[in-house]
This record gives sequence, structure tokens and C-alpha cells, in this order.
Amino acid sequence: MIQKVRNSIIMQLICIVFAVLVVLAVTLAMSYFYVKETTHNYAETLAESLLKQADNELSLYEETLRYNAESLCRFLLIDHVSGTGETDEDSAKKEIQEAQLSSYFTQIVLKNREIVSTVIFDNDMNPVVSLGKPVKLPEKQMYLRTEEDLNADWYFTGKNDFYYAFYYPIYNDNINSEQIGMCVFILEHWRIDGSLHNILNDSMSAMLLSDSNNLNLSYHAFGAVPPEATMADLKADDDYVYREGNWQNGIRIAVAVSVSGNTSGSVVIRNLIILAAVLSSLLLAIIIFFSYYQMARPIQKLDRFITKSIAHPNRRLELNRTDEIGTVAASLNNMLDENRRMIEEIKESKIRLYETELSQQKMEILAYRNQINPHFLYNTLSCMRDMALIKDEDSIAEMAMCLSDIFRYAVKGSNIVTIRDEVSYIEKYARIIEYRFMGKIMIDTNVDEKILDKPIIRFFLQPLVENSVFHGLEGKMEDGSVDVRIESVGDRLEITVQDDGTGMDEETLAKLREDIINPSENRGVGLNNIVQRLRLFYGEEYTMSAESELGKGTVIKISVPDHIRESN
Repeated sequence: MIQKVRNSIIMQLICIVFAVLVVLAVTLAMSYFYVKETTHNYAETLAESLLKQADNELSLYEETLRYNAESLCRFLLIDHVSGTGETDEDSAKKEIQEAQLSSYFTQIVLKNREIVSTVIFDNDMNPVVSLGKPVKLPEKQMYLRTEEDLNADWYFTGKNDFYYAFYYPIYNDNINSEQIGMCVFILEHWRIDGSLHNILNDSMSAMLLSDSNNLNLSYHAFGAVPPEATMADLKADDDYVYREGNWQNGIRIAVAVSVSGNTSGSVVIRNLIILAAVLSSLLLAIIIFFSYYQMARPIQKLDRFITKSIAHPNRRLELNRTDEIGTVAASLNNMLDENRRMIEEIKESKIRLYETELSQQKMEILAYRNQINPHFLYNTLSCMRDMALIKDEDSIAEMAMCLSDIFRYAVKGSNIVTIRDEVSYIEKYARIIEYRFMGKIMIDTNVDEKILDKPIIRFFLQPLVENSVFHGLEGKMEDGSVDVRIESVGDRLEITVQDDGTGMDEETLAKLREDIINPSENRGVGLNNIVQRLRLFYGEEYTMSAESELGKGTVIKISVPDHIRESN
């Protein structure tokens, strides 16, 4: 199975797609459980927070009621307002205190409009002062509280609505404080309802305020909580987190928070992950089919074609495609055409090579035959030298010797010689020129000793010197000279051939410079030969320039590297 997968691109692609799908599935499962756990934890935290906020809100409200009760009862004397053993002085004090209580109560109601009644009782639960709307406590509430209490009941008969009551024990101002009565605030429930409703804010939750008598004092639902659902229904629903606080003054707060409703963003993310997994699966399936029909099948066709191309070299692959595979097919066809052409050329080359070898063999035979001619010439020049010495003609003997050395140098097989050999050849050529022109033309050489063993092209200097002699000095009436100078500048050789001959005008100089750039065989074999050989041995690394002034002479300067491409 593993070998089959290794040998098939489609199988490898399917394995990769399967691995991607497994990763996606694992990621989706982990994301689902993580989001579920996170959302449930968030709902629990939110429920605890809402419960704490509601408890704080009630505690703060009780603190406000306590402050109002203290303000109202601070200077209250029960005996002065009860009417027991009343004298004229007591009646006056009672009226004054009732007026003060009424004034304080009015100020309190202006700030706390939910307070509708206030009743002050003595220790025997006899009403001493009654302010605001007349009220009579229910029978079960008619007992003296020694501690603060907040509860709810049907305090007004004939009204189908409950009211809250805040009970505040009153103590005298002596050091050993004794309870002397109780103050009761009767409160409408809208104030507490509004506070609890604001706590829910924008969360999908519900809050219930109930008392010990199972009276649902306040129930608020926010968000998409079903309006007909009760707190008992929400408590039994698995999608809700239910929390309830401790009893406080006979009142308890319960909160139910929706898990899914308060984490809609996580649900959306989870749905997006599922959608992405489905779309990814579809795309991967499309990739498999596309890869098979657009890549694997054409590659198989290419493989079969290449296998059969050896047996059928003239066949060509036909794929009507403009993509990369079409380009490969076209390149393959071009390669086969080129291979076919190269085979034909190789056949022709073998034929030409065979013919060339035959010609070379014929030329070697001819060369062997012509070797006798240089030897005959050397022997003849040696004989002339010996005869000149016998007759004391030293100049003729030297001339014959120089000519013999020149011929020997000319027939050397190598194209590369040392500067020493080339300069020696030029010096022998100079002796012949001196004898020929009877000392009228002198050729001087000036070469750095350290570069005598550097390589240079054979017969490189002789054409330049010859041009200076026959084109610059031969037609001059006075004596003339040619100065040949070779210097080393860095890793280059600077060669200068300068004469003091007749020079040339601007037109002739321009033609010479043109020949240096674009040599032509029709304008002189010597210069054309020099330029062609410079290009052959130095490529683009040489420079050549010409300067001339009519009546003053000509200067040719050449700069080449101090090494030569020996392969040439």
C-alpha cells in the first residue's frame, strides 16, 4: 500500500486531503467542547455577578432607608407624642414635635417618592405618629422588631398589589440605650423593581425577588427569555444557570442566566468553523478531481508517449492546452525535433570528419614533401655566409645570417612566443633594414628586462615596424628612425611603435582608425592580420589606437594583458 501511494501523485494528494480533514475534524471537536465549556463558565460568572450586584443594590437601598429613618427619629421622644398623662406643656411639645416630624417626612418623600406612609409605634405596638397615606399593618406584621427588617405584604386592603415595608427600631439617646419604639416605612415596589431591572442590563437573563411566604415580589426577564416562562421553568432548563442568594430580612434573590443567549458570538464562531470545515472538504474534493483530470492524466499520457517515442521517433504529442503542461508538451516536441535535427547533423558531421581526415592525411604527406624546401633554403644561406667570410665580406655574411635566422623563426609551429624571442627577431629584421637603406633608417628597441619572458603573439611587432618603414620613412628625404617600446603597467603590457616619418593627413588617419575598429582585407593584410589576431588571442581585453601628424610621424599604441589564452 505504501509503495502504491509513493508511485501515485493522486494517492499522495488523497492522503494529504484525508490528513487535512482529520485535522479539521479534531479542531472542530476541540473547538466545540472548548466553546461549550467557556460559554457555561461565562454564564456562571455572569449569574454570580448579577446576584452580587442585586444584593449590593438592596443593601445600598436599605442604607438609604436607614439614613432617612435615623434623620426622622433622631429627636423623637415617644412620651411627648404618645398623649399619655398629657398636660398643657406636653401638648405643646407634642404639636411641635409632630410639626417637625411632618416637615422631615415631607423632605424625605421629596427625595424618595416611593415612600407612601410612615408609622411610628411604641414598644407596645401602639401607633404614636402616622404620616402620609393611612395604613394598618396586617395582623402577622404587628410585632415589635429589635433589628432592621425589610419585607413585603398586602399592606393596603382593597388593593391588588403588594408593598414593601422597612422596619427600623428606635432607641433613646442615653448611654444605656433602650428601645423606645419602632419606625415603619411603607414603600411602593417600583423603586426596587427599577433597580433590579437596570442590573440585568443587556444580558439574556431573569431575576426573581421573593419573600419567605413564597410571594414573588419582583420578576424581571431581559433579552429573549420566553415571556411565559417562570423562574421554576428556567431553573429546570439545562440552557440556564440558576443561582440564588441567602435569605436577607425575609427576602431572597434568584438569578437565571441563559448559556447560549449570552454567548451568541461563540455560537456564531462555532457555526463558522463548521461552515469552514464543510467548504474546505468541498474544496479539497474539487482539488482532487481537478488534479486528476488536469494533472495526473496528462502526466500519464506524457509518460506513455515518452516510452513509445523511442520506437516511433517521428510521432509527436498533441495536447491542446496553453498551461504549463501544454508548455511541457510543446517543449518535448521541440526537443524531439531538435534531437532529430542533431542526429542528422551528427551524421553529416561524421561524413565531413571522415572527409577532413582524408584531406589531413593528404596534407601531412604534402608537408613531409615540402620539408625539404626550408632545409634547402637554410643550407643555401649558410653557404652564402661562408663564401662571404672567405672573401672578407662581413656585411654580406651578417646579412645572410640574419636572413637565415628570420626564416627559421618564421617556420616555428607555435603562435605564442616570449617577448625576448620577438624582440630578437625584430633586431635581426632591423639589421637587414639598416643594410638595405645603408644606415638611413634605424630601428631601436627598448624593453623592460622583467617582462622579457612574458608571452606575446609571434610576428606581432614585425607588421607594425614594416608599416612604419615603408609607409612612413621610405619616402622621407632625411634620415629616420622607428622606436619600439614595450613596458609593464600593472598586469598589462603597453606596446608603442613610433616613427618620425611623413605622417598622414586627417582623412587617412580616420580611415586607419576605422580599419582598427572594423578591419577589412581590402585595406591591407598586415593591419587586418594584427587586429584579427588580437581579437583571437585577447578577446575584448585589448586596446589599439593611432595618432599621426602630417610631416611629423605616426604613433601606434597597443595595450594587452600580460597573459594569453593558450587554448588559441
